[in-house]
Amino acid sequence: MKTQLDQTLNNYIDALATQSWEAASIFFHENATVVFAEGTYHGKVAVGEAIKKTFSLIKDELFDVQDIRWNLQTDSFATCNFNFKWTGTINGKRFTNPGRGTLVWINENGKWLIINEHFGPMPR
Repeated sequence: MKTQLDQTLNNYIDALATQSWEAASIFFHENATVVFAEGTYHGKVAVGEAIKKTFSLIKDELFDVQDIRWNLQTDSFATCNFNFKWTGTINGKRFTNPGRGTLVWINENGKWLIINEHFGPMPR
C-alpha cells in the first residue's frame, strides 16, 4: 500500500509543478477541503478556483517536498505530513518560503484521493 501511496503523492507533486488545475484536479475528492493561509475552501469546485488563483499569481514556481511522514495507513484511509519549500515570482519579486503540509487521503474504488489538504507556514 505504501508504494502506491508514495507514487500517488509523487504524481500529485508532479501535477502541482505543472501549475495546471486540470493536472492537479484528478487527485481531489469531490468533497475535498483545502486550508491555505488565505482561506479555507470546501468542495472540488471551490478548491479548483483557489488553486487556479494561486497558479495565476505565482510564476516560475518550484515546489520541493521533504521529510514525508506517513502517520496512518489503512486500506481506505491515509494521512501524511511533510515540509516543503516553494520558490516563485509574484508581481515581479522573487520569494522563497518554507512551510509544512498535511494531506488526508481516502481510497475510493481503488483510487487514492485527497479529502483534506492543509499548507501553512513553518512555526515561528
